[in-house]
Amino acid sequence: MELGEWEAAAVDPGEGPPTTDEWDSVESLRPSRFAGEHAVAYRTSFADPRERAGRALLELHGLSPRGRIWLNGEFYGTHDTPFTPFRSVFEPAPENELLVECRAPENQAADPEGSLTSRATVPGVRRTSVESTPENVITDLTIRHYETDDGSGVNAIVTIDAGTDLRDRIELSLRPAGTDGMSALSQVSVTADAGERVTVRGQLTVRDPDRWWPRGFGAQSRYTVHAVLGECERTATTGFRTVESRSEGVVVNGTQVPIRGLCVRSSTPETVERALATNATFVRPVGRVPPPAFYDAADEAGILVCQDVPIDPGGFDVERPRRVARTLGGAYGHHPSLVAFGVRDDAARFESTDDEGDRYVLRATGGGDPAATATAAAEALPNDVPAFVFPGFDAGPEEVSSPTAWVLDGYAGADDPLNAGTLTRYVIPGTDADEDERAERAGHALERLRESGRPIVTALPPVADDDIDRIETAFAPVKAFLDDSTTGETRVVVVNDTPEPATGDLVWTAGDAEGTLSVEVGPLSRDTVGEIDVPIEAHRVELSLSIEGREVTTIVDR
Repeated sequence: MELGEWEAAAVDPGEGPPTTDEWDSVESLRPSRFAGEHAVAYRTSFADPRERAGRALLELHGLSPRGRIWLNGEFYGTHDTPFTPFRSVFEPAPENELLVECRAPENQAADPEGSLTSRATVPGVRRTSVESTPENVITDLTIRHYETDDGSGVNAIVTIDAGTDLRDRIELSLRPAGTDGMSALSQVSVTADAGERVTVRGQLTVRDPDRWWPRGFGAQSRYTVHAVLGECERTATTGFRTVESRSEGVVVNGTQVPIRGLCVRSSTPETVERALATNATFVRPVGRVPPPAFYDAADEAGILVCQDVPIDPGGFDVERPRRVARTLGGAYGHHPSLVAFGVRDDAARFESTDDEGDRYVLRATGGGDPAATATAAAEALPNDVPAFVFPGFDAGPEEVSSPTAWVLDGYAGADDPLNAGTLTRYVIPGTDADEDERAERAGHALERLRESGRPIVTALPPVADDDIDRIETAFAPVKAFLDDSTTGETRVVVVNDTPEPATGDLVWTAGDAEGTLSVEVGPLSRDTVGEIDVPIEAHRVELSLSIEGREVTTIVDR
């Protein structure tokens, strides 16, 4: 059952339970009036949830940024990874009191549920519940799929809290999601004394599983792992896919997948829908750890995800980044949509910054050594998913960190997982220019990055900008561009990001001149489809590409 009727108070941090002279009733566990407080305490009371013999399970989700928990006056522990739930099994009394103290991070930017805005963190909890459980209960199921020359399978790590002496077996099964069929079955022995928490490992092997594919490349096949101990069951869903970082970009199941990425400040299932509407293939929630519902939506939609590792900017402690990275990999590594980890590198610098009037152009080669914290986090992550070390979004001119700026990145790709490759960043500053005008300039900059052949292109829109039309146009899977890099020649290049051939017609206009070109471009490729003669007096070229009844227009101002 969900816990309600909470009271809260701002408190002074101390070693023992928080104290206050006055508690106030609150309707949420993150009241805005506590924004900026260093520590906030919450308390509630609840009755024994059991209807028969057994124990009770307390769960706190989104306990952020750092929390300490007392139950009926007894200290139950600390928790500082908000992206994993705090769980504890206990013997409930007829009436119970729960006391939770939440503390803000020393550096507000270290809050993994925070954003790039200046909004102050409100220490709190997202969701709380308590429910009856059997005496012996599975409190956690962590799974990761594996690939060998002999086949594929799932490694399962099962955590059990024993209320009685336990000598039993846990049944593990693997089934196609949403079906009653069985793909694999095994058992693992578990032995524990009363009051003990133990962890056991098991394995499920399947010879030829259906693969999970990115959207447009195949089906999003998934499998559910069931772990059963007596009356207790936990499940987790995964998908079988391989992912690599190569010089040509991100490769999934042996196939290069062009990355058209949307960087976001929110992370809900609706965020996935927004990404689909922009023609994005990839979403990066910047500095955030999304809730499970976000990943479930991405798995189902076939959208690829880059998961940032929340580490303190400018920090020197390398042990916490390692621990956070390991915990993050265990909590979310089973999601097939997770194809990259992003690690902020405070040592990353742009070698050059050019002011082109309406935008900044920043370039970095990625040749330097990453900061120790970035290296520690990246090396602690699972090795079956690439870890990219990125410059922060505040690297470069002061205008970069403005919430009204567009930040557009193009990566050349790299074989080294600790190197994001050569990076070009365009920044459209949040000046007094009209929002539509800035969005138009951002769209042109995105198109330029795609035309340059960068296999990874991402866009971070301004905080308050909900207009996705420019990104949708720039991210069209099949799109025409102008290449006038050679003096005296203006060529039309068509990029085909789909796994199918693209055949159609392209109509171009430039001032009084116009013409038509035939288009035939192979899958996942780019090709020059012809040259055009642009009059000197023409200040704008319009390319209208028609493929299978869909028309995409590219406008180039000269």
